[in-house]
Amino acid sequence: MVMLCKLPIVANLGQALDLISTCVTSLAASEFKKVKSLMITPASDPSFWVRSYPNARDRFRQFAQSAGGTTGFFRHPSAPIEGTQSFGIDTAWFGPRDAANVLMMISGTHGPELFAGSAMQQIWMQDFSHFRSPNTAVFLVHGVNSYGCAKNRRTTENNVDLNRNFIRFDSDHAGGALTQKVQNALSLGGSSGPYARRVLTLLLLLGLRHGLATVTNEITAGQYSRHDGVGFGGNAPEWSNTTLCDLWRDRLSQARRVAIIDWHTGIGGYGDPSFLCFEAPGSLGFARAVDWWGDAVAQSADHFDAGVRPSYNGLLIRAAQEIAQTTGAETTGAVIEFGTYPNKQMLRGLLLDRWLQHAPPTTSEAVKTKLENDLLRLFCPDDRQWQQRVLQAGRHIIHQTVEGLNNWDGATA
Repeated sequence: MVMLCKLPIVANLGQALDLISTCVTSLAASEFKKVKSLMITPASDPSFWVRSYPNARDRFRQFAQSAGGTTGFFRHPSAPIEGTQSFGIDTAWFGPRDAANVLMMISGTHGPELFAGSAMQQIWMQDFSHFRSPNTAVFLVHGVNSYGCAKNRRTTENNVDLNRNFIRFDSDHAGGALTQKVQNALSLGGSSGPYARRVLTLLLLLGLRHGLATVTNEITAGQYSRHDGVGFGGNAPEWSNTTLCDLWRDRLSQARRVAIIDWHTGIGGYGDPSFLCFEAPGSLGFARAVDWWGDAVAQSADHFDAGVRPSYNGLLIRAAQEIAQTTGAETTGAVIEFGTYPNKQMLRGLLLDRWLQHAPPTTSEAVKTKLENDLLRLFCPDDRQWQQRVLQAGRHIIHQTVEGLNNWDGATA
């Protein structure tokens, strides 16, 4: 996931947190205690990291089977029926189907961002699954934008940003004149890739005329008029959208308390976590998020010089929360990002993704491969230091979430 504001953005949220501890062995619900710390695989264990979708799928399924999860697979309609080239949404459920408490962790909303989220899911299965409360279930959903994960694209097969696709399509979402100007700028490119410098210059000029916060919102909020543009939210629900909504209605129907993490990369300091909580400020859900994860939850606007977060449309996590709430559950959730590179570089990632989806037919495979590798590195740096920071911070966040879920009523608005 990428946010844009004044270019470049300096994001300083994040924590580097160490965990050394012992784990609780009692499984009686009335005696379940907080997991204070973990004597487990070192946080820097490189085995959690893979950089190809088939390998990520294999590891997810292997970990799920080893940890005793009930697995499922929902094949994408355009995927091969079987073999390493197949792709779809993988799931793993741990615990009773009628559990009152459910932790749901989602990965792969934007394809190249899959690998950090997949690592977080592996961490839970290897290091936390033995300490699950008997009235708690964990639902892991892997590679939700399976086309993007398999093809190394942030968007779906229809150039749709899945994280802008969960809207009511019976309403008018047409953009205005500024939307068209911004999309025209973002779409500049040639036979060997996007014209990133020209795009940045034009965006800055538009920002001077209309306000940088306004232009930022045009780029990041989602648009529904330019099907070959950046941030296109679609004209109808994507396959992943309908599949996920059906899954959530089925699996969350008996839950009373649901914690949701949608793992992403791109925003924040290098390897540091950033929290985007979409609960209403002042609500119990927001208070719980702050109680679990700290003051960084309330400081997400620090990413923007204007002090205002973009008005995102069609977010996946909001759809999941609304479905859970419809059946009577309380929810607390966040999009949790691990930062990679400065904002100007991440803008290039958006441009690369759009260009690759609409590359001229004469483009050589060598050029496509190079740009695909560039895109992957922007959202999943091939750097041991970054990986270590992500694993350390991610393990601590999972610990906080498990602890918070099992002490749900501790927060007050």
